[in-house]
Amino acid sequence: MQMQEKKVKGFSLLELLVVVAIIGVLSAVSFKPFMNWRTDRIVRTEALNVTAVIQNIFSQVQRGKYSFVQFKIQKDGNQYSVSSNGMEIEKFTDYVRDKYDGSTLKEFHKFETRCGMTFTWDDEGAVDEDLLTVNEIFIDATSVGLGVEGSDISTGGGTVCFSKDGTYYSPAGVFLDGTTPIERLFICTPTGIGSGCLIEGENTFALEWSRFGNITLKKYSEKNGWVIQ
Repeated sequence: MQMQEKKVKGFSLLELLVVVAIIGVLSAVSFKPFMNWRTDRIVRTEALNVTAVIQNIFSQVQRGKYSFVQFKIQKDGNQYSVSSNGMEIEKFTDYVRDKYDGSTLKEFHKFETRCGMTFTWDDEGAVDEDLLTVNEIFIDATSVGLGVEGSDISTGGGTVCFSKDGTYYSPAGVFLDGTTPIERLFICTPTGIGSGCLIEGENTFALEWSRFGNITLKKYSEKNGWVIQ
C-alpha cells in the first residue's frame, strides 16, 4: 500500500513580516516602562542602603556602643563613598573635658567646626570591615546621584556627627551652610554626572534627619508629593 505524502505548509513571508512587526510594537511599548522600573529600582536600592548606614550608626550611639558617631559622604571620580565612624566614651570624654586653648574655645566645642575636625576614631567603616557597628558602601555616580538642594556632592563631601542627647550634634562640608545645618540628602537618577538631583523630580528620594535622629526616607510623587517610604 502506497503511503500518501503529507503536505507540509510553512509560514508565508507576509505572515512572518506581520509577526515580526507585532513583536516590534510590543517591544517598543514595553521598553520605556521596563527601563523606568529598572531605574527606579536601582535608585530605591541605593536610597535604602544609604538610609541603613545613617540609621545603624545613630542606633549605635543610642545603645551606648559609642558616645560620638559620624555619617560621612565623599565623592571620588564617578563613585560615592558613604561610611560611618564611631568613638567610644573614653576618647569622647577627653574631647569634652579639653574645652579651652588658653581663653579660646577649642574646635570640638564649636558647632560650626566640630564635625569637620580630623578625629582618630575607635572604629571606622572604611577600615574595620569585620565590624557590624560601622560600615562603608560605594555607589556608582553614573547610575545614582547624591546631592543637597540641587547640587551634587562635591569631592570634599560632607559629614554629620551625632551624640546621644543631641548636645554634640554637628554637620560639616555640604551639610553646613554658614551656621545653618542642611538636614536633607537627595538620592536620584542623575540628569548628568555632577549635575546633582532635581528636587521634586522623577525617581527622587529625600533622606532627612535631625540632631535627635528622626531619620526618614521619602520619595517624590507628582500626584502625592513627598511620601514616606
